[in-house]
Amino acid sequence: MPTSALSGWVAHALEHASDMQQAELARQLQKRLRRAYDRSMVNKLVNDSRQLTAAEMLAIEEITGFPAPSQTNERIARVPLISWVSAGRLVDAASQVPAEELPLFVFAGLGRGEFFALRVEGDSMDRISPDKSIIVVNRLERELLHDKFYVFSVRGETTYKRWHAEPAYLAPYSTNPVHEPIFINRRKDAEVIGRVRRTRLDL
Repeated sequence: MPTSALSGWVAHALEHASDMQQAELARQLQKRLRRAYDRSMVNKLVNDSRQLTAAEMLAIEEITGFPAPSQTNERIARVPLISWVSAGRLVDAASQVPAEELPLFVFAGLGRGEFFALRVEGDSMDRISPDKSIIVVNRLERELLHDKFYVFSVRGETTYKRWHAEPAYLAPYSTNPVHEPIFINRRKDAEVIGRVRRTRLDL
């Protein structure tokens, strides 16, 4: 959708919310997006001098009740970042921080599922997910497919690896030769947490 059309949508959203002032929208965006926001940033959206992000669009839709425009039927998912993954224990989101304080990422085109995000620590998967990148995991996809990527729980510890079917092992995907496969005697020795569907790295 052209940027000008989106700037018009922001203006209409403000009108829809009983002529909400730009300063008030900025205040609520700051609270929802958990980052600094002021009236000038909203004004730039209205005047088409700054691009509207997907996260901002979803937040403005929720704040004003004005439906967000869409030129696609792709489902937009808000994915909570709940923990990190490497060789440590996967901690339940509720035991870390209150749910309302979890950082959220916005993704389109993930399809159906129950998604959560993890931050990668280490370089055992750096060919596809470098250290500090974010991976999006679908907890509903647990059927193991050869050469696909999953988060596993092995003896109570989590790891992000590529599944190799015959022989059964969890394979690193790394430029660092120090990392070795984790061989599985019985498939039930490695619980599948979910399939990795997206990787993201902010530069």
